[in-house]
Amino acid sequence: MSKEKELAVGFTKEQFLQSRQWQGIDKDILSIVLEPGKTYMIVEAKRMIDDFKKAQVK
Repeated sequence: MSKEKELAVGFTKEQFLQSRQWQGIDKDILSIVLEPGKTYMIVEAKRMIDDFKKAQVK
């Protein structure tokens, strides 16, 4: 699969958590921010991780 096509494909929360692409804290963040049953593109997941890391603690 081409890199461009791979970026446009949607993946489930479970697929992201099983992937070797995500490690450590990023995988933990994905387990919090992604909803079960929904699909997300890789760029969406990366943006959600970045947004989570930039969020202020309340």
